[in-house]
Amino acid sequence: MPVLTFQNADGSLSEYAFSDAEPVLLRVRENGGARLGIGEGKPQAVITRAKVYQVPLVVNLSGDARVRVNGRRVVTLRVLRQGSRLQIGDLEMTFWEMTLQDVAAGSVLVGKRCPVCRLAYCAGDEVVVCPRCGVPHHKECWFEHEFCSNSGCLYPIRTTLKRLLAARSIVVEQLAANSQLVSQTMRCQAGTPGIDAQPFQAGQYVIYCPNRKCNAAFHLECWVSMGNCPACHKYDVSKLLRSVFTPNTPPYLGEEDAAAEEADA
Repeated sequence: MPVLTFQNADGSLSEYAFSDAEPVLLRVRENGGARLGIGEGKPQAVITRAKVYQVPLVVNLSGDARVRVNGRRVVTLRVLRQGSRLQIGDLEMTFWEMTLQDVAAGSVLVGKRCPVCRLAYCAGDEVVVCPRCGVPHHKECWFEHEFCSNSGCLYPIRTTLKRLLAARSIVVEQLAANSQLVSQTMRCQAGTPGIDAQPFQAGQYVIYCPNRKCNAAFHLECWVSMGNCPACHKYDVSKLLRSVFTPNTPPYLGEEDAAAEEADA
């Protein structure tokens, strides 16, 4: 589910979660202050999803010059990406389309079942709530599919994941029949039972360890479920994913950590 994060006057952080069924209305007060959601008066802007390409958009309804994305004025509309900085009046927000969250004890999700594995959610499980239809999935179940499992939703999981990881210089590759991994019958180094019993196959999605001294190949679904890379034992995959998909976490560049560890060795 999309989330806007912003800083309160006292310095604390807040989140505003919403769904496609409830576009976010953005209003600027006379004093320059801004507010989200339902309120009096005509909104200056709205966050919605394009019907054709299904991408999230901020639409400037009034032409107000105080509506900006990443510092640039929104004349009519602008596509929002993970981490886009949205400004309206004196309110600055960060847009998160796909977020990773922990199931808290007492959450309404506890006891409900993941639509993919059919296992019940437990406190501490990592879940992703589909930004388009709002259906929650276990993290591993979500990332192993190309589209949302909810019939008719078709949220593009793989396309979005590839784009977000590419921003960190991490490449997700769909193997061709003449790929070296396929022709040399190489195997995923995660060792996941069942999945990794056979060599890489054409059409599978793979990712390479971002530690340049490692560069080990993994199935995408294996990689997102790992802690540290099992090949180099240095690159922290779970920490990277949290920095990409958890609001208000600092950026993570694992290669620097890996290089520091190697220098200390």
